[in-house]
Amino acid sequence: MDEPMSRLTHDLLAEILSRVPYKSLCICKCVCPAWRAIIADPENRKKIVQSLAGFFYYSWDEATADCAEPRGLAVNYADLSAFPWASAPKTSPRLPLPPDSADCFFTIKDSCDGLFLTRIRTGTPELQFRYIVSNPATSEYTLLPHSGYDGNWCGSYLGFDSDASSEEFHVFQFVEWADEHWDPPIPVVTGVNIYSSETGTWVAMEPKWDIQVSLCGGPLGVFRKGCLHLLIHNDGLAIVDAQGLKWRTIPVPNFIDPSFSGFIGKSAGQLFYINSDDIYGSAPFPTISVYVLSTGIYNWDVSHLDDGCTHWILLHKLSNVIPKKNFCLGRGLKVVGVHPHANIIFLADCNSNELLAYDLDHHESTAVLRIERYCLGPYEQYFPYVPLLSCLPLDKRIRLTTPS
Repeated sequence: MDEPMSRLTHDLLAEILSRVPYKSLCICKCVCPAWRAIIADPENRKKIVQSLAGFFYYSWDEATADCAEPRGLAVNYADLSAFPWASAPKTSPRLPLPPDSADCFFTIKDSCDGLFLTRIRTGTPELQFRYIVSNPATSEYTLLPHSGYDGNWCGSYLGFDSDASSEEFHVFQFVEWADEHWDPPIPVVTGVNIYSSETGTWVAMEPKWDIQVSLCGGPLGVFRKGCLHLLIHNDGLAIVDAQGLKWRTIPVPNFIDPSFSGFIGKSAGQLFYINSDDIYGSAPFPTISVYVLSTGIYNWDVSHLDDGCTHWILLHKLSNVIPKKNFCLGRGLKVVGVHPHANIIFLADCNSNELLAYDLDHHESTAVLRIERYCLGPYEQYFPYVPLLSCLPLDKRIRLTTPS
């Protein structure tokens, strides 16, 4: 008598496996050679959930350091495919750019579930800024229309959820202005422009948070449950949904200006906040705490939230990230990423110029590779790359194009 599973065709098995969570999918590869072959098949991988393959990051480009135009930042790629928790084939991805952008200054602003947001600056006939959303895995890109804002003082973030049924992405542009009531003056958000790939248009609006918001320049945003989450100077975390209808600010635990050491990231669908209990380094081995945001924060019908941090759940306290070495988060050690499926956080160690992976389950740190650094500051950002192998149709007003 045949086993029931043997009656399933390869196409049907591939469809079933595409709905299996990533950790379980790794176990499924061990069931039999046939299943392993189905999961490894390039066509099937377009449907199956992908994992972290590496990071894009900036380093100093000596070849252009002395140029009149400040184009001294080069984009490098840190490949992590050699590690078991990566479960990704070795890749050498490149960010696709339009053919006419060779003489432009471009800056990576954000990455989200396989898509990247890049800002391009042109100087002729006058200074202009445009945005590109691209997919390195398929070499697709789309050049967004001008947002209507001509200034340079703004924060830009990408919103996309590869697990959602909709293939729509959003770009958030936060227009900022220096508020002289602060000492010293720091930029606060005075306007918000939100782009939708479904409509192909920008919508301008005023911020509706209950306080003035000043964005932390270094940390990336996190897009989850249709909302963008951002670390801010004055109250911890700011949240806004993709339609600009829901706005909220909440405090974060151990609040010390999060632009200095704080980090937010997304893993297994949850939002993590990571910071140090001793940011000023008074202890020789300060503790790093890892929190997860409770889902109750998205109860928009609640007009007032507890002033405390009850909506944050403490998951881990780490004191041996770098054994036998003095370290201070924000001073020589910086959290730069979380693994989307495994309990691993990534840190940049500026003292040894290494990218570290810390296993939260086994309390072990591993130096994964040596990094070419620029400085431990706002320019040293790491953009996670999770291959998005499926092409985005976007047949509404705009379509991603592939350079020839």
